[in-house]
Amino acid sequence: FTEVLLAHGAIVDSFDYSHAVLANFKNNGSNRRLTLVQADLFNMPFRRAAYDMVICLGVLQHTPDPDRGIHELWEKVKPGGKLVFDHYRRKLRNLLPPPLGVAGMLYRWYFLRLPEQRQFDTVKDVFDFWFPLVWRFRKSSIIQFILSRMTPIVNYFPHFGLIDRKMYYEWMLLDTHDAMTDIYKHRRTSHQIIKLLYSLGAIDIVVKHGGNGIEASCKKPK
Repeated sequence: FTEVLLAHGAIVDSFDYSHAVLANFKNNGSNRRLTLVQADLFNMPFRRAAYDMVICLGVLQHTPDPDRGIHELWEKVKPGGKLVFDHYRRKLRNLLPPPLGVAGMLYRWYFLRLPEQRQFDTVKDVFDFWFPLVWRFRKSSIIQFILSRMTPIVNYFPHFGLIDRKMYYEWMLLDTHDAMTDIYKHRRTSHQIIKLLYSLGAIDIVVKHGGNGIEASCKKPK
């Protein structure tokens, strides 16, 4: 997202808690309009009410307290500015056991109880067992539905326009590992997000279902 914002002329302060900032620096560090920081969402080294736009994508659901995270981001938006974020959506299928619900939550319960140094290899072993079957029947929506109740695989076919089996394998493996081993995985309903934004005093609230779950935007009154 940093690259896209810079390409459109934005002055960007970007931060991440992880070492992802190093990859960001490698790709975008030469741009004078970018300031990169490794920091905690709950202790951001940025001025309050200073930003025309604050964007947080793919993060909040993985924090200990997403509601507090939204509050912290809101504090950085200046009057008249905009806040944009996403969040995993609460779905009935994530609460029910297979075959009524998806199998991923059961696998995740198992993977998280392994020593951290064993998690990736174990996820890969399970992934490698199921992937040939998922790929073989990738064009059958019925079989894919059945497999989703049996496997932990994050299936991207036919999305994103990836060029071949190898690329789908790599992307799906990495995101399956991410989905199965994240310590925090919070979910919210659209109503919960809307209620929170109203409590902040936000206006022009737009909350809809999107690719990552719930996509939300709002403005701070001037």
